[in-house]
Amino acid sequence: MGDVFISHSARGDTYALDVLGRIERGLRERGHRPFVDQDAIPPGEEWRAEIVDRLVRCDAAVVLINDKALASTWVRREVNILMWRRALGVPLLVIPVLLGELRTRDVKLAGLEELGPQQFARMRSGEPADAGVLADRVLERFAALPDGPMDDDPMSAWLTNLSVYLREALASPSHLSRALKALRMEDKHLGTVTGGHEGCRFLAHQFLVAPHDRMERALEALAPSLSDQAISRLAGALGATWVSEEAARSVLPPPGGPPQAMTLLLNAHFPETAKDYVRRATCCNHTDYEVKSIGRSLPIGEDRVGERVRSWTKNVWELFFYVEDEDDRWLPDDLDARRHYLIIDEQQVPEADFAAAVGLLHEMFSWLIVLVTTGTTPAGPQDRERFANALLLEPLLTQAQEQSARRRNKNLARLPERLTGTY
Repeated sequence: MGDVFISHSARGDTYALDVLGRIERGLRERGHRPFVDQDAIPPGEEWRAEIVDRLVRCDAAVVLINDKALASTWVRREVNILMWRRALGVPLLVIPVLLGELRTRDVKLAGLEELGPQQFARMRSGEPADAGVLADRVLERFAALPDGPMDDDPMSAWLTNLSVYLREALASPSHLSRALKALRMEDKHLGTVTGGHEGCRFLAHQFLVAPHDRMERALEALAPSLSDQAISRLAGALGATWVSEEAARSVLPPPGGPPQAMTLLLNAHFPETAKDYVRRATCCNHTDYEVKSIGRSLPIGEDRVGERVRSWTKNVWELFFYVEDEDDRWLPDDLDARRHYLIIDEQQVPEADFAAAVGLLHEMFSWLIVLVTTGTTPAGPQDRERFANALLLEPLLTQAQEQSARRRNKNLARLPERLTGTY
């Protein structure tokens, strides 16, 4: 049977607690393993890491939506991670449950429109509120839940890789203790961290949920107990964690098929920033996602649109498929096995001819995801309307965020050199 995460903000809501209790009991009776955060985490434990772990490993989730849940930052974050996994291709069952008089329009207005494609469980119009009936409607959905853990989960694989890289540090409790302090954790967690594979996974979660500056200090504290290879791999795997989870998930196309003429606009100055967004979104999955970057195009003739299209077309064939001769241009049979991102470092808000050229590029390569850096100026509504299908990545970046991330990532990449005094 499966692990089921129950997201809620039911405390103080008698009806919500009644529905929650009935769903939890019903799941256990059917052999499932429900996880309810307020009951399953002992007081004083590092609850953030435990929640992230359960969200990443669960086979299904129930999201109880009342007024408090719509206003809850943590419910929003939990929904984001669940829908992020679905966007990565995980066949995750997510059941949103509307409580009281709430309707799907309320969910959308609260900024949880990503739950819209899911089928809500609710009381029908005119029916009185009945916790038992509503819980039964939720439990009926679990009849088709497959047994056993899910395979090929990029988010879980990302955490597993971090655990493997961190394993070397188990031999040095003193360095681990300093790392925990940098993460603002107590020494009592040292026993948990040194507990083999699960301890490494716990530590990996701490690195993922910690603010980027704490993560940097913690890795520096661990570095003397790690090989240069482990340090470099950790720096690569953690470098993109500064990117907002909400913005990162928007980088992914909707689940269920290849992207269709998808254009992303990012108010970034450096192309490395755009790459961080893709790395964060894909959980550093190098197998199923491919990213290539090109510089700003500067047409010199009258055919500004045509010049761009010809240049970008050449870039697509050469960068993604290693084809230089036009006679050899044919798409591989396994094209849908990967998602392809072309980062165009425009460094300014795209003009009309640029948007027209992107449209023609998408006509040739509808599966190509185009990510355009607009410099520090975000694209406005009129700018986005020039594209057939453009999404502005939000929340918007600040120059301070981008510069700080760039500096920290360079520091992490050079950490082995700093340890040996060669930098």
